[in-house]
Amino acid sequence: MLIQKIGELKLWKKRPVIFFTTFFFLLLFLLIIKVASPCQEYHFEGEYRFDQGVSAQNTVIYEGIRLSPGIYQVLMNYETDTDMVALCNVADSSVFTGGLLSNGEHLYSGLGKTGFTMWLYEGTEELQVVVFYSGEGSLITRDLTIVETRGLWTMLLTIVLFLGIVGYMLMIFVYYDKTYTVSQEKKHVIFWIAVISLIASVPYLCGYTIAGADLTYHMQRIEGVKDGLLGGQFPVRLEPRWVYDHGYADAIFYCNSLLYFPALLRLLGFTVTTSYNLYCIVLNIATAWIAYYCFSKIFRKSNIGIVCSALYTLSIIRLFKLVIVGGVGEGSAITFLPLVIYGLYRIFTEEPTEKAYKTAWLPLMIGFAGLIQTHVLTCEVTVFVTIVICLLHIRKVFCKNTFMELLKGALMSASISLWFLVPFLDYYLTQAVRIKFVSARTIQDRGLYLAQLAFHFWRTEAAEVAERNGMQYSQPIGIGLVLVAALLLFLVLWFSGVFRKDDNRWLPFVKRTSLLAVLLLFMSLSIFPWDHIQSLNPVVATLVSSLQFPNRFLGWGTLCLVMIFGYCLWYFEKQEVCLYYTITMIALIGVMTSDMYLLDYVNRDQGYLELYNAEGMGFGYISGAEYLIQGTDESKLTFAGAVAGQGVEFNDYEKNYLQVTFDCVNHTSEESYVDLPLLLYKGYQAIDITTGQLLAVTADDDQNVRVQIPAYYQGSVRVQFVSPFYWRIGELISLLTVAVMILIGWRHRRRIC
Repeated sequence: MLIQKIGELKLWKKRPVIFFTTFFFLLLFLLIIKVASPCQEYHFEGEYRFDQGVSAQNTVIYEGIRLSPGIYQVLMNYETDTDMVALCNVADSSVFTGGLLSNGEHLYSGLGKTGFTMWLYEGTEELQVVVFYSGEGSLITRDLTIVETRGLWTMLLTIVLFLGIVGYMLMIFVYYDKTYTVSQEKKHVIFWIAVISLIASVPYLCGYTIAGADLTYHMQRIEGVKDGLLGGQFPVRLEPRWVYDHGYADAIFYCNSLLYFPALLRLLGFTVTTSYNLYCIVLNIATAWIAYYCFSKIFRKSNIGIVCSALYTLSIIRLFKLVIVGGVGEGSAITFLPLVIYGLYRIFTEEPTEKAYKTAWLPLMIGFAGLIQTHVLTCEVTVFVTIVICLLHIRKVFCKNTFMELLKGALMSASISLWFLVPFLDYYLTQAVRIKFVSARTIQDRGLYLAQLAFHFWRTEAAEVAERNGMQYSQPIGIGLVLVAALLLFLVLWFSGVFRKDDNRWLPFVKRTSLLAVLLLFMSLSIFPWDHIQSLNPVVATLVSSLQFPNRFLGWGTLCLVMIFGYCLWYFEKQEVCLYYTITMIALIGVMTSDMYLLDYVNRDQGYLELYNAEGMGFGYISGAEYLIQGTDESKLTFAGAVAGQGVEFNDYEKNYLQVTFDCVNHTSEESYVDLPLLLYKGYQAIDITTGQLLAVTADDDQNVRVQIPAYYQGSVRVQFVSPFYWRIGELISLLTVAVMILIGWRHRRRIC
């Protein structure tokens, strides 16, 4: 219906549309020509020997390099016997501020060549290659090659395409409004959701990224997806460049579905910081719209949906996790929580015999699938919350139609997520990764103080975990004054009997939600007996320990309180209009003041990062190293080549991401080996390129890949990571499930039209 109306507008005959289209396609044509043009390479010969023991902070190795605007790879050969004590970078004082972007790259004894990216937005004749040398070890720099890439033009092409789509959408909206008139209600929704999204996104519009404890870890996850795609993996299972090119199984245990978007931006030429910031902005927009959709559907009021969207999107715990901590995984998962509570609301409040009830499982399915594929720990909390809600509605659970909706939501979310769940369970059950041995870690001492829940403002130089001597140096991790007041208001109205006159089918659900909110807030406190629960049995100990922080329950606690606040607004709008407007204004002012303090804090006192190329982050940081094989010695992991066993001679060694090829000869009558710089996870295969014979793959003393070379063997070997066949079956089932869902949605849409 909507498409038909847009077609009737005959936009192709409108003069502004014609002018815009002509200019748009002309730009596209010019950029496509630039993308298709051959790239240039610039070669420079030279050698520079640094004096050992003498530090050199800004030594110019090459200068007077002439380059046109573009994105380039800087490849410099070198020799050193140390790691990360020297840094190669580029400099140019002649270009405008921000016209040259690069973090350079540290030098490693096992690498021998740099490969970092620089962004040059202005032509120059004075580019310099500089080296910062600490004086430790020996260092000799040699030949330099600067390779032009198509990144600048693919990046500009992406920007133009985006602006073109936005331009067409605006023109469609304007002409549609002139012809058919868009309601004021819809315009208000679009405006206020845009405002909410903008306020939430201010920290990502500052030209840098707010430094958080988990920030570089999640940036490396984005880089891992990018490198995995470049290495030929899809979906990405092992991040090839993590742990100094040894490969790391983060993607197996920490699903990266949403991170394909910023990884694609990286492939198109955007910097690390820009890609991360754009992802967070899109995440804020999605959160605001999803929260609005769910709450407006629950209360059947768009204005209440807007207020609830603001309270949820700008909530303290969400901004703390996403902005202050840099916890993109948990921050992404919070986006999907409203869909889960909306699905449960529909299942337990709507009439099971109604025709519309057959779609009640859909938001539950999408919500759980989103949680599984963003943050497993939040999904663990959500499973607990869902069980509690089902217990609170136990009589309805055993109704056939209700049970079937719950079952469909669970099975379909698992089916869509099988592409991730199958490898996850496979590795968790069969690989001795460190995450399986963390049950001794306790979390009760990481809980909050009661007063902390109501904290409304931010403070500097504070820690996430409260000290034992009180909360003097703790962050205000809580739900804020507005939601605390909402909970107290609802409980006062409930126990005073005000709601007795209000007979509707969703009031019992909201009442039980308030009880759930109290339980969740209690579970986030340091007085909750987590240590006692953890001591019950090994399974419980592992589950509790994996939570890490009790404040993870505040995401759901906040959501439940936003729903309670929404009900209070719904009630007062019907009974006391003046009180409704007063409470709404107080809530919005409260949220705005809290956010203004947040923005003032992060821009004045919080550290920040300006990361452009992945090499600027290094390759060794893997957070808690939870996904290393037990027994791996991290101190021995660095860039390295292959090591041959006794009697084995090899040559033509080449390593490309997670694929290694080499020729070798075993001169002895006994089996020997070749050790490779790859962490041994299930899936690695070694094959004779000529005969197709599989060679045995085992682990060396440091849990790296060891290829067993038979006696008197001579041939070419290729070692690569290959996903097991049952992983591929899981991927196929997920793909078919998505296809079925699209088909169902299309048929449902046709019936409506």
